[in-house]
Amino acid sequence: MFKQERKHTVDILFVITLFLVFAVSVVMLTGTGATVYQNIVNSMTENYNSRTSFSYIVNKIHQNDKSGGVKLGQYEGLDSVILMEEIDNITYCTYLYYYDGHIKEMFTRYGQEFDPALGTDILEIADFSAKAVTDTLYRFEITTPEQHKETLYVHVNSD
Repeated sequence: MFKQERKHTVDILFVITLFLVFAVSVVMLTGTGATVYQNIVNSMTENYNSRTSFSYIVNKIHQNDKSGGVKLGQYEGLDSVILMEEIDNITYCTYLYYYDGHIKEMFTRYGQEFDPALGTDILEIADFSAKAVTDTLYRFEITTPEQHKETLYVHVNSD
């Protein structure tokens, strides 16, 4: 009878050990999966931030790609893309610029001063710069909130 009790104890210990090994494996696999998932989410967010920022700027430039319609400059000390258009014989400007952690857009009458803080937030980024490489080629650098720098060159067809 003593042998049979001992045999049952060994069987129970084997089952408990097997269960513990299974439980530890499940926890480790779940932790690994969560880490992989978080890395994918971070990568997708960073990709979204840089691509959306560039796409927005490029589309705005191409919409205004006419003679005198696109300029780069400093406005209120900020690198700005200045998009000029005439509506009912009045010249208006759309300014795209970086301020307070966002790409912002401000639409105003030409020559009118504005407070950069009043622009509409377009997308959160860490930094932005715009430089003219030639008269028709512009270089934009965006630093994502995750501190990755992306560069884009845009060619305008008109001067």
